[in-house]
Amino acid sequence: MVSEVSEVEQKIFECIDGKKHFVLDAGAGSGKTLTLIKTLNYVIKHHGSCLLKNNQKIVCITYTNVAKDEIIKRTEHNNLIVVSTIHDFLWDSIKQFQTELRKILLVWINEKLVSTIEKAKKPKTTSKKYKQYVEDIEKYQADIESISSNKPQITYKSHPNYSKGIFTHDDLIVIANKMFLSHKKLCRLSTMLYPFIFVDEYQDTQKETIDILLNQLNSESGFVVGFFGDKWQQIYDGGIGEIPIEHNLIRIEKTENYRSSPQVITLLNNIRTDIKQVAMNSSAVDSSVTFHFYPTETFNVQKLIVDTLLEKWNVQQDKINKLYLTHRMIARENECSDIYDAHNEYGNDSLTDNKNNRGWSPYTDFLFDIRELFQLYLDNRIQDFLSKISYEITSIDSKKRLRSIMDEALEIKLHGNIKDIIDFFTEKNLLIPSEKMTNFDLEKPEKKKFYDKLMPIKYSQFEKYHEIYQNTFSTQHGTKGDEFDNVLIIIDDRSWKNYNFNQYFSGEKSTEACYIRTRNLFYVICSRAKKNLAVLCVSPLSDPAQNTLKQWFGEGNYYIE
Repeated sequence: MVSEVSEVEQKIFECIDGKKHFVLDAGAGSGKTLTLIKTLNYVIKHHGSCLLKNNQKIVCITYTNVAKDEIIKRTEHNNLIVVSTIHDFLWDSIKQFQTELRKILLVWINEKLVSTIEKAKKPKTTSKKYKQYVEDIEKYQADIESISSNKPQITYKSHPNYSKGIFTHDDLIVIANKMFLSHKKLCRLSTMLYPFIFVDEYQDTQKETIDILLNQLNSESGFVVGFFGDKWQQIYDGGIGEIPIEHNLIRIEKTENYRSSPQVITLLNNIRTDIKQVAMNSSAVDSSVTFHFYPTETFNVQKLIVDTLLEKWNVQQDKINKLYLTHRMIARENECSDIYDAHNEYGNDSLTDNKNNRGWSPYTDFLFDIRELFQLYLDNRIQDFLSKISYEITSIDSKKRLRSIMDEALEIKLHGNIKDIIDFFTEKNLLIPSEKMTNFDLEKPEKKKFYDKLMPIKYSQFEKYHEIYQNTFSTQHGTKGDEFDNVLIIIDDRSWKNYNFNQYFSGEKSTEACYIRTRNLFYVICSRAKKNLAVLCVSPLSDPAQNTLKQWFGEGNYYIE
């Protein structure tokens, strides 16, 4: 039986056949991934023979291994499709051009050198900072000399070693952009090899990546770029959110919602103004959507569950998924307050509310690197593990020493504090501290206070906090598509500074970025619910905020202590 082609799919297919770039905005629960799969299968069916003849491939850019595996499985492992991260795709496109890469890397290092020289000239530079700048200047100069003289193979890893031709994961986007901008032949080659490029979760794509796809590669004709995602589901700093209108893409909307009950969808439509979704799942007729306003920091979440939700939803306690939008309560309820307090007092209200778990402090970034190495090692993903460490395997004895070192590291993981683990990984040359970590100015009181508070904390508390966070706050990149029958969301504006739910509910847009970030997070988290949804707010709400919530949820579904 041939499946019927929907109006949305027909519009996408017309773009493909007409060689027109497009963007699909698909609201939560709309079956975006299925539409992407159908698009890939359409290209294979109608353009596959031409692709095979010309030795060409379809590229599908994803951000998680879960999405990658699902796409590969649902397209039956078709060899015409390359499912890749944006970094892997860009690197595969430029890595063979070593001479050009070497020149671009020299340009990039020289830009860093010039920038550092300018910083060193500033009159308010402290003596410690000036000394570090001088060291950096000398290092960049040595790097340039080494690359120019030795002409090493250029590659990229987690930590840079420019003198050996190694740049970082973060450098890759910039270097690739410079490569495409400087070498139009590279653009032509890329579009000849990959005439169809589809980007999943486009809203979380960096602006520089969009620039490569729609400005650099777009200078060549005969290829199609298709973006699949939803601008309202952009919840990470660094993502483009909405693709600017000047790119002149064909814009397509998908309004079905196959996930949620009509009651949940009514709430989503009240929250959202640009896409009005239509319920495709009418089975959950007895579902419930409520808002509970109990403005006290010590409110017991378990009390609400036992006293109200279990009976109202007619479910067992283990069938309720708690999604915290308050890191303070996650820490308090799970005895991880030390690690939370250290970061909160430093001004970084969360360890983990951005896409890459990066940027809170260089020491925290280093801890995430350590945690990743432990995961790779314990999962026996040895090649991935070796690619991320600085330790060099030169003989069988050095391989044995590495195993002994990791056995010792696992012991520190269980019983040591954060300073122990950082010092160990540094001294054993497993990881090289970043420039920001080396330059962390402990002469500044707030940085010294943070350092002194962080270092004595047990490393196991850091791991525990992050593990609990992943299991209770399901808007991380790897789980953003998750769905649950029964969802309880807990909000506390006192727990972070990058979001403000009271201002969002009030319609206050004094800080546009904060408003959009909060709006998108609230939409994403509410849309996880398939049947029942309850939102608990334990921080103050203004009268305008409460009025908005009563309109969204309905007067009879709004409860206040």
